[in-house]
Amino acid sequence: MMEKMTVTRRMALAGGVFAFGLGLSGMVIAQEVSFEGETIDIMVNFAAGGGTDTAARLVAPFVARHLPGTPDVIVTNRAGAGGTAAVEYLIDSVPPDGLHIGYFAGTPIRWALGLQQVPEGSGDLPFVAARSVNQIFQVRTDVGLTAETFHNYDGPLFIAVNSPDNHVSIRARLLADAMGADEFELITGYRGQGNMVAAARAQETELAQTNDSFFGANREAITGDGVLEAFGQMGEYVDGEIVAQTGLEDIAIFDQMWRDYSPDTLDTPAYQAWEAIHIAMSIQNVFVLPPNTPEAYIPVWEEAVLAAYSDPDYLAQLDTAGVPRPTAVGTDAVLDRMNVLRGVFQDDAVRGAVEAAIARNNE
Repeated sequence: MMEKMTVTRRMALAGGVFAFGLGLSGMVIAQEVSFEGETIDIMVNFAAGGGTDTAARLVAPFVARHLPGTPDVIVTNRAGAGGTAAVEYLIDSVPPDGLHIGYFAGTPIRWALGLQQVPEGSGDLPFVAARSVNQIFQVRTDVGLTAETFHNYDGPLFIAVNSPDNHVSIRARLLADAMGADEFELITGYRGQGNMVAAARAQETELAQTNDSFFGANREAITGDGVLEAFGQMGEYVDGEIVAQTGLEDIAIFDQMWRDYSPDTLDTPAYQAWEAIHIAMSIQNVFVLPPNTPEAYIPVWEEAVLAAYSDPDYLAQLDTAGVPRPTAVGTDAVLDRMNVLRGVFQDDAVRGAVEAAIARNNE
């Protein structure tokens, strides 16, 4: 019976079925959705304690606050397979009752690049809303690295990353090539952002990288003693431009470095790939419902998630913790940006630039 259900749900997704209310899961049509007396489950696709989990737990109570009936909320974790185990579980096993939702990091970029296996139908799931994720690079202060010295840097530069083919490593390689840092090398295999920071502090590498939530919450611990300093940020894609994230305006933007020091490469496939990955990162952490969830739940969840990200109490909590504020968008923006990504990465030259970056990272 379970196997038959799995096949049916995957076939529905592959066919792009979005008519979730047609006789599915309780016929929630033309009636008011209420969560009163219920408990919602937000499932995170990475382990507890990491950046994705931290971001989910910060916003979860505010999402519940803005859902009709103000339900209780729990956050659960289903890590594995680079974040795709939870996607598989959402598709195959999570009931489409409106009470369960995924908070997934990485789904849009993996789907767009096609570099990591994702479950069939991932691109057709009912996406509710998404928030941006920024990356901040730290460098040892004894290296003396600036935008000017990074350009045509004479000597090796090692950065701690977890894999050679994720969005951070690909953009790092594209940037280093544009800046002429010919001996830019990745040290891979680090598990967790804290370990990457520790590697730089221990002089195993010159550079480390963390996401915005981790860096903001731990900025004093990372840079307070002067061993490391913030070198630059990937930034956020907002209104067609790559800009500094709110709260991190004091940190240089890598896109501006590229524009300042390699302006003749802005019309190349490498820069097109760079920009497209930034678009993907603007919807990096997505709220997504199980397939066949009644359609009436989608706008209710969307409204609650967007209200949570603008809730004054949530923003005050971020400010107190030192965590920079993310940019959040709703269903239409998520789908529009995914369509843009699909078009960009159908270009063989752009895909070739990404594949070349990964090949360099694996050398």
